[in-house]
Amino acid sequence: MSARNRTRSGFALMAALWLVVLVGITGYELSVRSRTRRVAVANALESVQARAAAEAGLETARAELDRRLRMPLEARTRFRIDAEVDPLGDLAFMKDDTIVLGDARVAIKVRDAGAQLQVNRASEDDLRRFLVALPLDANVADLLVQRIMDWRDADSFRRARGAERDDYLRAGARALPTNAPFRSVDELRDVDGITSEVYARMASMLSVNGPGQVNVNTAPLAVLRSLPGIGDEAANVLVRARQYGHPIRSLPELSLRLSSAARQALADATSDLNGRVIFETSQVSVETVGWVSGSPVRVAGVAIYQRSGDLLGTVLRRVGQ
Repeated sequence: MSARNRTRSGFALMAALWLVVLVGITGYELSVRSRTRRVAVANALESVQARAAAEAGLETARAELDRRLRMPLEARTRFRIDAEVDPLGDLAFMKDDTIVLGDARVAIKVRDAGAQLQVNRASEDDLRRFLVALPLDANVADLLVQRIMDWRDADSFRRARGAERDDYLRAGARALPTNAPFRSVDELRDVDGITSEVYARMASMLSVNGPGQVNVNTAPLAVLRSLPGIGDEAANVLVRARQYGHPIRSLPELSLRLSSAARQALADATSDLNGRVIFETSQVSVETVGWVSGSPVRVAGVAIYQRSGDLLGTVLRRVGQ
């Protein structure tokens, strides 16, 4: 074979090899695109199923709450002898659970909205009393309160022990203050100074939904202590009364069970407490998470149901937003 023919054969071989490479790359790209489309379609379908499961969880909870309002005697237990007065006073019958819906799953959490402190409506003093009652050292509580307030207030003026945008930037924080109400309790994780341990201790007692009224017959001690005029003695009286199945039904009734000093503290705060405390379950918070078995896609739902006599209305309902 002549040199010219060998050169031509070499070029032909190289061209063939490049063609094979090009075909391979093109095939791989098409394969990746096809797989990406398949994954996108699968995720979209799983998202629809997860959303439906989250919505089904909200409706399941509502149906059970409706049934309890219609048949209050079913709520009677040895711990709640006044079920006809407050049929939703004991939500233990709706314990946190996961429901199977074919291939889908939905986790449901039901809470008396009045058993939690509404972090966006709580005052600086409310938050300070709450954190001290956790308990946290008063100095640490004061620092955290100022940073929580700086995060949620509309301005960029830093409190004496607070933190604003520039402080977070210098610290290389993963998130910056929104200067707006907290969108979720989980957002508190980003507030400077709130450690994982502190967050774990307080998260279940906080909410970002609801009117901010506290049900003194269901709220835990730390939430009770966040209220003005409710010291350790009054809080313990309230907890003992519910434990014995005889919840307190008014501030005057509570006052009669207190020592003179505690009674005076309650009287001094009565004007602040009126409208802030309630004595039966008025609103129920339902949180759901829907998903398809084996899928990473999760869709959350939240609803606030308002009791009015034996009727249940919807104050808030949001899924996947």
